[in-house]
Amino acid sequence: MAQHPLDRPSSGSLHRILIVRIAAVTAGICMVLAVLVYINERSRFDQALIDSTLHTVANLRGLLIDQLDAPHLGDHAKIQETLEKFSAYTPRGTNGKYVFARIMDTGYTTVAQKLDPAYEHQPAVDRYLAEHRHRFAAGEQEVWRKLVTIAGNPHVHVATGLADNRGAVVAYAEGVYAVSDEVVAGIRRRIARTVLLSVAVVLAIVSLLYPVILRLLRRVATLSVHLLQANLTTIQALGNAIAKRDSDTDLHNYRVTIYAVRLAETLGLKEPAIRSLIKGAFLHDVGKIGIGDEILHKPARLTEEEFREMKRHVQHGRDIVANSVWLQDALDVVGGHHEKYDGTGYDNRRKSAEIPILARLFAIIDVFDALTSERPYKQPLAFERTLEMLEEGRGSQFDPEILDAFNGIARGLYNQFAATDRETLRQALDAIALRYFSGDIGAMLESESR
Repeated sequence: MAQHPLDRPSSGSLHRILIVRIAAVTAGICMVLAVLVYINERSRFDQALIDSTLHTVANLRGLLIDQLDAPHLGDHAKIQETLEKFSAYTPRGTNGKYVFARIMDTGYTTVAQKLDPAYEHQPAVDRYLAEHRHRFAAGEQEVWRKLVTIAGNPHVHVATGLADNRGAVVAYAEGVYAVSDEVVAGIRRRIARTVLLSVAVVLAIVSLLYPVILRLLRRVATLSVHLLQANLTTIQALGNAIAKRDSDTDLHNYRVTIYAVRLAETLGLKEPAIRSLIKGAFLHDVGKIGIGDEILHKPARLTEEEFREMKRHVQHGRDIVANSVWLQDALDVVGGHHEKYDGTGYDNRRKSAEIPILARLFAIIDVFDALTSERPYKQPLAFERTLEMLEEGRGSQFDPEILDAFNGIARGLYNQFAATDRETLRQALDAIALRYFSGDIGAMLESESR
């Protein structure tokens, strides 16, 4: 048995889907790990800074206790001298160093101040402190800290109250701690190592699971293709059954589908719209299943009441396709192919742009094939006479712009397909299905990787 054109899921598409998924998962893991590593390193540094700051404050308070116990902070010159000596001999750990420190009384008047003139970003620190000064609550003694960025580098703004021997806060200490470049570089290295390690682990795992994943995805793609093939076969069978019941021929559905797709391509419609058009073309008269034979096969002109009943096939068609999720996009054609451009059609009497473009397009195709085809009750009209009749409906029954586009391709379509055999038409439809619905499978699978 010959393989159906759709029954060939693309291996390249599957590989592309896997690669996209692997890249997305790897990137997600790396981002999460990078954030976690950063938070961990930040927490470690913050705790080390707190410990160092508390130790520094305790040492500074011990050196200043005589002045803190004295009225009005005693001798301010001695506080300045103590701060100078303290800054000069305070061990500088690997975390960084204090580039600014000052002692203030409880009225925020500076009593002593020390800065690091050798620090390259000292002017930026001065500007920061001019705009930001921590305000203490009365008697506050807890260490306050805030990580800030100054001149593009991380710094810690630190402040605390200084208590005398009676436990009363009599002064405030404030400083700016510059995090060393070595610490920043170390954190970045640890993050980079963790990210690279995570990438290596993920890729190693995926390399082991890839063959299994690929087989499963191929199986899913194959099942999806088979399901799509079954759906297409079902709508063809249903459409052909209705066509045979209506006109004793199913070739009408083949031709109008081919013609409609060619016209849609000429108009530059997108692939999703053309897929909807193909479904609608095959099922455009599916609602006639609800019309009685005495009306459907009546050889004479229908009465007004009979014609009202015939027009109900549009609503019957809507009801049928609306119950299927896969067929709902055929509603434009099924429900609108008997509307007329001037609003005199049925069954909603829409006009011009109110009519979906697929319905406006298909209305021309449906009439063209009906006029050029042989039916039990009529002979086919000549090609030229058919175009004349279409022109008579310009602006009233048909969209003028779409009619112009059809006129440009009508002769070629007529010569190629009007009198051709069933097998040629079937092959042409298979090519259309391969082009538009195999792309639909690819789009469906790729949408799962997003």
